[in-house]
Amino acid sequence: MVEGSLDAVQIHRGRAGALRLDEVQRCSADPHLAHHNILAARAALLDARADIDATGFTVDWSRVEGVESLALAVIYAAGRVPADPRTTGEVRALLAEARPLRALLLSNARTLSLVGRCSPEEVARIERGLGAVDAATDLIDLASLPANRELTGAGSAVTAAQLKRAKTLGTELVQKIRPSGAGRARARTADQENAVVLRDRLWTLLVQTHDYFERIAGARWGRDLGQHVPRLQARYVAKKRAKKPAEPVAPTG
Repeated sequence: MVEGSLDAVQIHRGRAGALRLDEVQRCSADPHLAHHNILAARAALLDARADIDATGFTVDWSRVEGVESLALAVIYAAGRVPADPRTTGEVRALLAEARPLRALLLSNARTLSLVGRCSPEEVARIERGLGAVDAATDLIDLASLPANRELTGAGSAVTAAQLKRAKTLGTELVQKIRPSGAGRARARTADQENAVVLRDRLWTLLVQTHDYFERIAGARWGRDLGQHVPRLQARYVAKKRAKKPAEPVAPTG
């Protein structure tokens, strides 16, 4: 497993601290998965650098090349935040099922929203969620989308059984994460709160950088950008790139 870096934190601390409060996004993501995906995105962009430059889109290539230190800073900062006491072993097991299912449903909804079969605004609202509670409520929301636009119809990668499971799983998670009548979680110390603030600010920088990567990819690949720049929490397996044919060698003699 990749280790975070305190030196990387120091590099990005100033920029993270300069973020406006209304910009900061709470991080409840897997920083190691984000590190893997942002490096896959970087590799795709660097491989296509000549083609991207040819589009006329102005790219800060130093920002692209230097993203690894930011991802390592997020890993380090996230590792210094104490675990949420509400996240039990049972909840973690349910989330392990919930997150890939959410990713599948969301990807399908995003694709079908492009052809008007569900609301792009509603899909965008659901997509903004990052935490455990968001994962649970997003499953419920995604499961309700097909009721209006037949999301499981022709061309859909989602089955009725998966939608039913999403609603059941989401409901169960909401109840377990926020049980009725439960007391408030134990307050964090000042040092722990500072660790949370730093993690969230560094995470926001990484999200903003990923958004920048998507804009670059959109200039080169258009709507196919997701095939080259995976989302930060996508369970992504990089495809092997075809080798370029060797240049013909001119005969000698």
